[in-house]
Amino acid sequence: MAFTLLIKSKGLFNKAKSINFEELISNCGLKYGSDNEFYILVENQKINETAILYNPKRIGRGIFFDSSNVGKGEITISYNIPTTPAEIRDFVGVAKEIERQFGKASFFCEEENREYTISSLENNIDAMIAFSLEKLNEFCSNHELQQLLLTMTMFPWYVDNNKREEYKICNNLDDFETKLHELQSEDRYYAKPSLFRNKNDGKNLAVYTLTDDCESIFPVKAETFVNMDNIKIDEGLVGFFIYEEKKSVDGLFPYNEFIEFVKEKGATPFDAEHLKVPAISKEAIYAFVDSVSNK
Repeated sequence: MAFTLLIKSKGLFNKAKSINFEELISNCGLKYGSDNEFYILVENQKINETAILYNPKRIGRGIFFDSSNVGKGEITISYNIPTTPAEIRDFVGVAKEIERQFGKASFFCEEENREYTISSLENNIDAMIAFSLEKLNEFCSNHELQQLLLTMTMFPWYVDNNKREEYKICNNLDDFETKLHELQSEDRYYAKPSLFRNKNDGKNLAVYTLTDDCESIFPVKAETFVNMDNIKIDEGLVGFFIYEEKKSVDGLFPYNEFIEFVKEKGATPFDAEHLKVPAISKEAIYAFVDSVSNK
């Protein structure tokens, strides 16, 4: 579910046919990037004049920005529901900046089939926040959703049962906003697999890589990732990269044994399906490789 605005330039004689994206980002206090195939953000990247905008001081679920039709005097922006109060305010700020650059603009919400002005958008912020809260309560109460998964600015979040129970009955979005920012502002590598097909048996493989001395986030199960092509995998493997030596360790190793290894090294829960893996030394990695290889 989303809230989408189609913004059209309304200049009387010369409709605006361009927009200064860097100025928009600067004036709104935002940063940007684009999702890769695993819904993980690649920072400072645009794809076909689209981008995900976010506030680095309050990272939420991301504001989708599409200027691919700016030559026709049109820009589309949207946010996912539920989202945070800060992101809703940033969204209205982006709309306001687009109108400033266009000179004059119209705003049409596709989901509501309704026209807006900047003034009516600003007056509607409290209602938009209330609707996000309602939907968060509703999604967390939906027993048909065995796992609650939210795509966010930086990566997907698999909501754990404790937070799900809390958000079923929460009466504001304060903790939700704080939690999303805390999860995404930590300086950790969010692991994504490389996908291969085994030529011998046709199985789909997910191969992850752990770099020594790098705090990381890894799924407990190798198949727990979101991808745009909905590829399902049959087997998970892990390899290692030694940064100091600038080389990969020979071989790939069973993913389930890797998870037991990182738990022994102090990995702790990140969300319902992922672990926070501490920095692991190259000596520990080589010891694990030797132990697995000698079985």
